[in-house]
Amino acid sequence: MVSQSRPYLYAHRTAQKRQPPERLAIPVLRVDVQGSDIVITATDSDYMMTYHKPANSPRLLAKSFPRKEDRRVSMTLAGFLTAAYKLANDKARELGWIE
Repeated sequence: MVSQSRPYLYAHRTAQKRQPPERLAIPVLRVDVQGSDIVITATDSDYMMTYHKPANSPRLLAKSFPRKEDRRVSMTLAGFLTAAYKLANDKARELGWIE
């Protein structure tokens, strides 16, 4: 018995993988205090995160945050959320809002 060649099994190996869109801008993160809120923004992007410190809480809480990737910048959403959290907490400590 001669084995039959099954080229369709190997077709997926020869197909070109789609490259994700190139991310162009490298955002600069900015920290602003607006009343009782700390707002973190990334330049050239839709990334903006707002934190506030409730009176009965020992830590900051997120008030608003981005929900999708902004493919115009090199920073991922996860990277922005991580950096924003660290920056907001550093600012809150500097202001004496948290320990």
